[in-house]
Amino acid sequence: MSLMNSLLSVTNTLQTTQAQIQITSNNISNLNTEGYTRKTAQPMTQVANGQVLAVELSEIQRTVNEDLLAQIREHISLLTGQTVRRDTLDRTQDLFGTLSENTSISHELTELSTALEALANSPNNAAARGDAVEAARRVADRMNVLSESVQDLRSEAETAIGESVERVNTLVEDIHDLNGEISLSETAGRSTADLRDQRDVLLRDLAEEIDIKTFERGSGEVVVSTAAGRTLLDSVPVPLSHVTASQLAAGTTYLNGIPAIVLGAGGPDITLEITGGRIGGLLTLRDETLVDLQAEIDRLAETLRDQVNAAHNNTSAFPAPSSLTGSHAFAAADAPSMTGSFRVTIVDAAGAVVETQDIALGGLANVGALVTAINGMTNATASLNANGQLVVTASAGNGVAVNELDGTVTTGNRTYGMGDFLGLNDVFQDTTDYDVMISDRFASDTTALGLSGTLTFSAGGAATPVAYAAGDDLTTIAANITAALGGANVTATVVREADGYRLEIRDANGDNLFVTDSGILASQFNLRPGESGTSSRLSLDQALSADSSLLGHASLSGAAGLAVGDIAVSLGDATGARALADAFTTDLTIASAGGLPTSTSTLAGYAAQIISLNAANANALETDVTFGESFRVALETQSANISQVNLDEELANLVVFQNAFSASARLTTTIIEMLDTLLQIGR
Repeated sequence: MSLMNSLLSVTNTLQTTQAQIQITSNNISNLNTEGYTRKTAQPMTQVANGQVLAVELSEIQRTVNEDLLAQIREHISLLTGQTVRRDTLDRTQDLFGTLSENTSISHELTELSTALEALANSPNNAAARGDAVEAARRVADRMNVLSESVQDLRSEAETAIGESVERVNTLVEDIHDLNGEISLSETAGRSTADLRDQRDVLLRDLAEEIDIKTFERGSGEVVVSTAAGRTLLDSVPVPLSHVTASQLAAGTTYLNGIPAIVLGAGGPDITLEITGGRIGGLLTLRDETLVDLQAEIDRLAETLRDQVNAAHNNTSAFPAPSSLTGSHAFAAADAPSMTGSFRVTIVDAAGAVVETQDIALGGLANVGALVTAINGMTNATASLNANGQLVVTASAGNGVAVNELDGTVTTGNRTYGMGDFLGLNDVFQDTTDYDVMISDRFASDTTALGLSGTLTFSAGGAATPVAYAAGDDLTTIAANITAALGGANVTATVVREADGYRLEIRDANGDNLFVTDSGILASQFNLRPGESGTSSRLSLDQALSADSSLLGHASLSGAAGLAVGDIAVSLGDATGARALADAFTTDLTIASAGGLPTSTSTLAGYAAQIISLNAANANALETDVTFGESFRVALETQSANISQVNLDEELANLVVFQNAFSASARLTTTIIEMLDTLLQIGR
């Protein structure tokens, strides 16, 4: 080889070694840079006719395992969603307390039960009545707080979803920009290793927000899609959009007050397809976990209200109050299904009968006829006040008491005693009347129910039948109800709730509607008056709150042939108080709600089940997150062993390259000296 060729070769070696030193120095400098991966470039020799012409470096490469990076992103999506859910359930633990704490709702119910037991043992004790009323107030207040807190958590989740959607759009835009830079660099033959590092950091951040899949085109550009295969980025970004709902309520659910997450302008709803990342975790909280929790609290509140009111509407205080006012609003033409007899009695200060009347309900056409029958008594007046509530007033300083006897009213799957139906002696109120009916959840809104029968709706005094057949699904039944009753502004809708669907029937005019069923649809799916959020509306009866002496402890005599002068209500009678206390100690069959199956339990026991299930779910998520964190560390350690800069190794390489550079430099000096010598000889 000539000296000139040798000089060219060693100069090339110097340049190559200098480039290796630069790469190694960059590795060392970026030792602690997030997302930086170790870079390498291998020397390659160029040979022609058996002669080594030059040494050059290959393209700078990242030392990464792309499959492992994809696995890390997938796991991060799962873990982030679990962590978001875990953190929120930890907060619900604080709200509900533990079974051992005096602040739990289970404890509050036990306290109310204890207070009513004390009243049953001392019915004449004014302090015992006051304690019972105060305990009832605390229970109602606690229900309100729990419901409000759950909805606050849902609202926080909804706000966070909107923020996360914006982050997704920003990250996708940034990845798109890097795609362009990488493509241009690939075309120009420049290294893209550092740009790919930056893009991997963004992809990891994106995976924290939403579960994704990726693949790389030959141009170096990465295509990003959701885990369900919806394209977020190809040649252009496809943004997500979500109009964040304001403060959520119990009845506000996905597509029922909460807008969808939409992909692209006028694109598809992908809400249900997102299961991972922060958005997936927040959606699970907003639409499932917290909705289930609200349903459980509502079931507890509904059962409490129904059991206590059913007992108290068949009691009487002593002395009997001069007037009873119902809590529900009616029109005179309302015609619910009424059967049996209902007793209204006027008593004096000693509890002796002044006048009594047993009203045959089956012979009455409507509520107006009931009012007329009571108003026909000599010593009482009855009317519907401006709010539509029944008011029964005794004359001449006497008192009024009722006994439901066997008088009942049925609508949907609920059967009330007449006093309970009217709300004449409620302990708990929830501000709803009979203008809305809801069902429990159906598993599907499009699967045939296999049931047949006829729902007969009484609205405005008119009876309208709506038949349902075995092949009908929930959506069809709702449409048929709306078609039949739409002229009266009654609408049936299917509401998605957590993992199921509810039927909701609402009179837009606020008029009462009553339903009877020739089949079993109403009973099988618990179609009943009311609406979601009972726990948020529950309150102590205002009159009772103002005067605890109205808490009934006695019962109006139900004896046949009750006559004027008979003692109908007595001071020492504790049957009413005992019935109230028994409502808390009796095992009740409580229908499934949220995550709890149908169970047989006391009220306090059911509250304990809610607390226990919430704790179990929180503990399960804590276990999942703990394991997930360990697995993430293992994956990242495995990836780091491949891609992370090893300082000792890089320093050792730097010494090798520096020595090689020094050797090449000395060789260059020697060749130049030899060339100088040859030039001198030539002269």
